[in-house]
Amino acid sequence: MKRVLSAILIVIFAVPILLSCSSRDNGSSNNSDKAASEVYVVGSFNDTVSVFDSSSSGSQNALRQFGSHAGLSSPSAIAVDTVHNEIFVVNSTGYSITVYARTGSGNITPVRTISGFNTGLDSPSSIAVDTANDEILVTNFNGNSITVYGRTASGNILPVRIISGINTGLDDPSGIALDTVNNQIFVANFWNSSITVYGRTDNGNVAPVRTISGSNTGLNYPYGIAVDMVNNEIFVTNNTSSSITVYGRTDNGNTAPVRTIAGGKTGLLGALGIAVDTANNQIYVTNSADYVATGDASLITVYGRADAGDIAPARTISGANTGLNQPYGIAVDTVNNEIFVSNKAGSVTVYGRTGSGNIAPVRTVSAASTGVSGPTSIALDKVNNQLFVANRWNNSVTVYGRTDNGEIAPQRAILGANTGLNYPCGISVDTVNNEIFVANCGGDSITVYGRSDAGNISPIRTIVGANTGLSFPSGIAVDSVHDELLVTNNTTSGSIRVYGRTATGDIAPLRTISGNNPGLDFTTAIYVDTVNNEIFATNNNSASITVFGRSDSGDIAPARTIAGVNTGLLAPSGIAVDTVKNEIFVTNWTGYITVYGRTDTDNIAPARTILVSNTGFYGLYGIALW
Repeated sequence: MKRVLSAILIVIFAVPILLSCSSRDNGSSNNSDKAASEVYVVGSFNDTVSVFDSSSSGSQNALRQFGSHAGLSSPSAIAVDTVHNEIFVVNSTGYSITVYARTGSGNITPVRTISGFNTGLDSPSSIAVDTANDEILVTNFNGNSITVYGRTASGNILPVRIISGINTGLDDPSGIALDTVNNQIFVANFWNSSITVYGRTDNGNVAPVRTISGSNTGLNYPYGIAVDMVNNEIFVTNNTSSSITVYGRTDNGNTAPVRTIAGGKTGLLGALGIAVDTANNQIYVTNSADYVATGDASLITVYGRADAGDIAPARTISGANTGLNQPYGIAVDTVNNEIFVSNKAGSVTVYGRTGSGNIAPVRTVSAASTGVSGPTSIALDKVNNQLFVANRWNNSVTVYGRTDNGEIAPQRAILGANTGLNYPCGISVDTVNNEIFVANCGGDSITVYGRSDAGNISPIRTIVGANTGLSFPSGIAVDSVHDELLVTNNTTSGSIRVYGRTATGDIAPLRTISGNNPGLDFTTAIYVDTVNNEIFATNNNSASITVFGRSDSGDIAPARTIAGVNTGLLAPSGIAVDTVKNEIFVTNWTGYITVYGRTDTDNIAPARTILVSNTGFYGLYGIALW
């Protein structure tokens, strides 16, 4: 089985690239009476709905926002800075670094965030903070790289330096540890089961100073690494063999470990993160059942620093009260006697250093339950002043007041086994006929509900089956003027399918746009402009916007295309059109909105760009205008 861990991370990453994020205003009569004054976007990675001034440009904070503020997105590792009283978290699917006050608790906004295309973050897996040199060092699992930033860096910034390339020996680097005494970096490489060591200031395609690898080492898909500068040792967790191997700090080559902790008594189970406490001579390990076939609970095990063999842990933190949920990263704060754990499910939990058993955390950083869970699409109901959000992670549609702000519960939700929701990617609301239309990526189906429906209800009707031509449907737009429903298939040979608004069952589309000429490529979102009789579609893979006549059909070329390096398009995901000001708004998943003239074409620069500066914001998808 190739790349057990890597494969999972890659799949998670691929989801947003393919998801629908279309506008749900759809050019109906409700959109033609005034120019847009607000733009609504969903952040799929940090579970937020944010509202911006549609006429703004440059770096902008949201006018208001609801959903998660914490910015956590599959947090994989954590580092504590006791000098500046901060904690640093890497988010593996959010491709970001979020920083919080050390004593922060609840659904708090990060102090600052590093994210965006320039950062070089690529499935970041571990982090180390260097308070002596004011730097943070990050391993990138998919990128096979180490990126270094200033400790106080923020935003879409370039790394200070990068270690990457064929000479480095990096191969799915999962763990990182910093030795500030000897100015060296230690990295655990998951895929080739090795430890590589570099100079602290190394840069580029450099060979490691030394490498521990080979059959004698006991390394078996190593994940976590910690360096003990007092006793000149390095500690490594081996995920597959559920063991801890210890080496001399200067060991090199195919060397056997100094000692090993392994066996049935140890409590090790899919060992991941590790932290060494030289002040109290202990080591702390996070265990997760993610990559082993077992139903045992996730937990933290603690051992003596010099322990070896099949030894029972000194103490264990586990149980329902702990809040542990796929614990990956761990850091120990010997100054304030606390342990910090990053839980991949989306939280940071903190415990007393000597805590044991089924104890509640001292404090937790995580999102409040607002019902927003992996939002992919948004629809605005201008008649009833409501927002509809499609949530892929919990297969739900949640409804909010248009002016909602902060940590609010939805007014109602469609959720449950009867709903037919299956990885909902797109949503559109029809205020003329009081219906909601949902494109289900997972079920290759369209499900329809009453506008005011709630609970575990069955759809009014469903479009599904071989004749429909649906394949990973993601973008959806209802045209209540012409009684039609337009859907995009988010595949390599993307297509647009048009059905009657009341279509149901295994029915063929009225017409289809597909083939070599349309330029459709992983078509994510669609907008129908009934004022100018046009269809706008975003193509995620080719970074383009294609425009067709509303009644076009077949293997036809678009009326016009916006594409090229000047456009600023990068994995465009959502689209909305203002037919009064004649502008197109597009979300780009790395965290910005580009605006074009409605009739723009070719390799044209955007009229303006709205940079989303809300910390923790990443993965922009659905967009709608008010």
